[in-house]
Amino acid sequence: MHLVKHRAHAFGVRGVNPDAVTFDLAAAVARKDAIVKSIIDGIYTALRRNKHITFFTGHAELTSPVDIRVDGRQITAEKTILAVGAHPATVDIPGLAEVGYITNDEALKLERLPASMIVIGAGYIGVEFAQMYARFGTKVTMLGRARRVMPHEDEEVSAALAEVLRAEGTDLYTSAPVLRAEREGGEKVVVAQIGGEERRFRADVILFAGGRVSRVDELGLDQAGVELEGGVIRVGDTLLTTAPNIWSIGDANGGAMFTHRATYDGPIAALNAVRGLKKKIDYRVVPRAVFSEPAVASVGLTEREAREAGHEVKVGKHLFAHTGRAKAIGQTEGFVKIVVDGKTGEILGAHILGAHADILIHQVVTAMYNHGTAEPIAKSIHIHPTLSEAVKSAAKAIGAELAIKTGE
Repeated sequence: MHLVKHRAHAFGVRGVNPDAVTFDLAAAVARKDAIVKSIIDGIYTALRRNKHITFFTGHAELTSPVDIRVDGRQITAEKTILAVGAHPATVDIPGLAEVGYITNDEALKLERLPASMIVIGAGYIGVEFAQMYARFGTKVTMLGRARRVMPHEDEEVSAALAEVLRAEGTDLYTSAPVLRAEREGGEKVVVAQIGGEERRFRADVILFAGGRVSRVDELGLDQAGVELEGGVIRVGDTLLTTAPNIWSIGDANGGAMFTHRATYDGPIAALNAVRGLKKKIDYRVVPRAVFSEPAVASVGLTEREAREAGHEVKVGKHLFAHTGRAKAIGQTEGFVKIVVDGKTGEILGAHILGAHADILIHQVVTAMYNHGTAEPIAKSIHIHPTLSEAVKSAAKAIGAELAIKTGE
């Protein structure tokens, strides 16, 4: 009741009767914009106050390894770090541009809730936005090219999350490549191939969630001696590009396109550029998360990847339904799954589907940093009742598996 009275209104929720609750999308967007603005303003203020930083805004282009042009103004830099990010992938679906579509950028700015939406793509972006708009009240159809949602995640996680999405009303189709888009009687139509046959889907809005690609165009990289490889900036393990005085961080380098990975890259590149330390990156333990509900979070290898890499795999698993705190808060969907090497006990990966998975995964991330085992997680004292006990229980299950193997 307290949350409904004091916080729900700020998120756009109107009414308290479950059968009469409405949603004010414009209010929710305004709240989001205010939060983003406060964060950006804080960052820019800190930059401008630092007397050691000269801050420019504008389009930057390298004109040589040491020269940069910013909206016509020339700057010379002995060393440069590129942090140019990524942008939505280019649409290659016939007719979609003519019909009209939005990306995740525009999906965060809509102020009128569409009655229906087709989401093209069933990866990280597609899942988050499909569930979000479905919960707002939009009729959502999701079309994924791969055979399962979140194809890069653990197969059990993908299957369970798909069940959640379908149970909440999303019409989810996998192995459903989109062939074309067209207009029919004023409606937007997407044609997909499903089971060898063409199916037609209609909606007010089409969201293209085909992923993101490195932002490497119109930067003058070739003029600076910075080479690309597979459409991304080519870097070594110190984040140095093919130019001897230019480093690159984050999404532009390809790989896991997460803000926290770029944040990890930043100090390494800075120390290497300024102090010449030659520090190396280690992406073995880059965690990833999908902010669905229940949330998905993972780190390291999936069970399939571990087996394919030649490991003797052991798995520890625990259901949220068997965790006291999950029962208390009414969020019992999902599980914790930890994958280890059966010979050494080293944790190879972990996968969580459940409440606050994005927070819980850090127990395993920390254990993996120095090639650790699940034993410290299993034996350390966890506060009761908390969701973190689910991670401990999965770690204890690993211990039981290893004990069976060794006969202890």
